[in-house]
Amino acid sequence: MKNLKYIYLGLVSAAMLTAASCQLTEELDDYTPPYALDAETAINNEASAELALTGAYAAFRQKSLGGAFPLFYILPDIMSGYSGNGIVSTGPEPLGWAANNPIAAGASDTKNIYAGLYDLINRTNWLIEKVTPLDQSVFPTAGRKEQILAEAKILRAMGHFYLLRTFGQFYDVNSEFGVLVRTSPVKNSDISPRNTVAETYAAIISDLDEGIANAPALRSKKYSNKSFAKAFKARVLLYKGDYANAVTLCQDVIANGGANFKLEPTYGAIFDQHDSAVIFTSTEILFGTPGETGAGLGLGNYYSGLFTTISPVYKSAIAASMTVGSQTITYDNSRTAVFVLNASYGGYYTTKYRSYFTTGTNEMFYHMRMGEVYLILAEAIARANNAVTPEALTALNTIRTRAGAAASAGNGFVTYPSTISLAQFLTAVRFEKLAELHAEGGETWFDLVRYDYADGFGTGFKVSDVKATATDSDKFILPIPTESIDAGNNVIKQNPSY
Repeated sequence: MKNLKYIYLGLVSAAMLTAASCQLTEELDDYTPPYALDAETAINNEASAELALTGAYAAFRQKSLGGAFPLFYILPDIMSGYSGNGIVSTGPEPLGWAANNPIAAGASDTKNIYAGLYDLINRTNWLIEKVTPLDQSVFPTAGRKEQILAEAKILRAMGHFYLLRTFGQFYDVNSEFGVLVRTSPVKNSDISPRNTVAETYAAIISDLDEGIANAPALRSKKYSNKSFAKAFKARVLLYKGDYANAVTLCQDVIANGGANFKLEPTYGAIFDQHDSAVIFTSTEILFGTPGETGAGLGLGNYYSGLFTTISPVYKSAIAASMTVGSQTITYDNSRTAVFVLNASYGGYYTTKYRSYFTTGTNEMFYHMRMGEVYLILAEAIARANNAVTPEALTALNTIRTRAGAAASAGNGFVTYPSTISLAQFLTAVRFEKLAELHAEGGETWFDLVRYDYADGFGTGFKVSDVKATATDSDKFILPIPTESIDAGNNVIKQNPSY
């Protein structure tokens, strides 16, 4: 592409994903998209900056066909084996995910994910470039300029992090295989080499620090905010292996979140209000993307058996137990109620989202919930101290208690005792996240990869202990789409073994 200088305003931007990311997949000559304004002049005051920010958030919209979402959320669940392929997932690409052998060429969904995430980043980069030099006088709302820039940088951090964990060796901070970090808008077809993992993490953390400093405390749960930036940074640091600083951030969010950010008292109440807009106001949510009912096939329908179905493997895993001393402790006994037998397509569908098996039109994808903050805290404290501290145990048991566990129970769904070993505790946290967060963005797959790497790939816990076909650590991440590498004249280096 010779010249890409348009910014997409408002919700109409969803139609333009291909044009926005063409530098990754194809050559176009001075393409002028509909529903767009020249970025050189489009953003000139607070109102136009707000429209551009809305356009950046719109990159998260789920789509029936094309785009990064919702397939980006679902793919890791299939790779873990806790979800299986649905009735339309019969081609080489989804079968490759299920077999832990993703394909690099002719992978349209992978291209859509790769290009869609860079589209999100590009939208934020145009906004940041054009808002930064604007005078404060064109922002009648005090402090709003800084807030808009901070929200945009949080979104940019999310884009880079989602790219890193999908296409980069996120688990190894010393690896050369990070992702191409973009901090300025695409204006031509020039492509730079990919950054290292350390460089990618540095860019993500820098943007999140700006979000922590200047983002709004809360506009709506549909927008990013300070508490989310802190929690998301804690997740990033957990992936990076910086456990001590992840602990500090989790403690901050829990202690200082206030009435707007705290655990819901009942697990099921987070998801069971699809008939009401109250689902968007839950204190559990740190930041979530509203569902798009007009998309035809929402996230819930994808999970209902069309693209994926919750596997019986998941139910069996959660129903299992560990023995601590003489006590048999069940991993879960209640949260699987949100996964309902799918009589139409096999397996289970989830009521976490609306679907053609449920009523209501309200849906939210949870980029992050408070429940995850407690579980990051539990794991990070234990790994930082190489021991099960009282605070780590309390954090884990807080989530179990919320789900219905008691100090003693005949069904084995009890809180974990202080006699639990470190190895058992880390296993317990992994299963707790599986019970709490499955079908919410793939965290349970990335936990498998992180745990395997922490033990030294193939020497302690192994991903293949859970998914028999996941034996090649190079295939734990996706390949860069071959067509994108070719379009960039092979400047981007492919991941190993692809």
